[in-house]
Amino acid sequence: MTTTATAWRPWAEHARALGLARGRQAQWGAISRLLEEAFGHRLFTALLYLQELRLMKRLHTSDESISPLGGFKATGNGPWSRHVLEQGLMYVARDEDDVRTVFSEAPLLIERGLQSAFNIPVRHEGRVIGSLNMLAGRHAYDQADQDLAAVIAGLCVPVFIEEMLAAQSAAEGVDRSSLDSV
Repeated sequence: MTTTATAWRPWAEHARALGLARGRQAQWGAISRLLEEAFGHRLFTALLYLQELRLMKRLHTSDESISPLGGFKATGNGPWSRHVLEQGLMYVARDEDDVRTVFSEAPLLIERGLQSAFNIPVRHEGRVIGSLNMLAGRHAYDQADQDLAAVIAGLCVPVFIEEMLAAQSAAEGVDRSSLDSV
């Protein structure tokens, strides 16, 4: 039992840090540090998913020059949307070919050395309410621990719920005809 307790200590420290973080910026910083230690990333983004409205909103990014904040994006019927948002499955892009398959901004990502991705759906009451998205160099997430990812996603649920409540009324007034789609 001591070995198990020692193995979980870093994750418990991150969970405490997230629970003590005051304000959205501090919370996203704690989540970013947790994901960095668990999996590593060169780019981290968090997306809110409003299933009823079929809209997504980028809540956090570690680099706005690649993934700007704000605004809404319509979800389409593409492979990534079906896999992560509808089925609630984790997605691993192993290399440039995988990145090109699902990301409209693939040329920019690949040019910046982001040839792999790990996308973790965040669920509440059985529904996907968001996604934690990490990108790094080629094959960075091939062996990612998906059980640990599920634990981390669970820790992030309260942050996503607060963001969802704040975004709900703004999303209802969005003109969908002018939105990009994924």
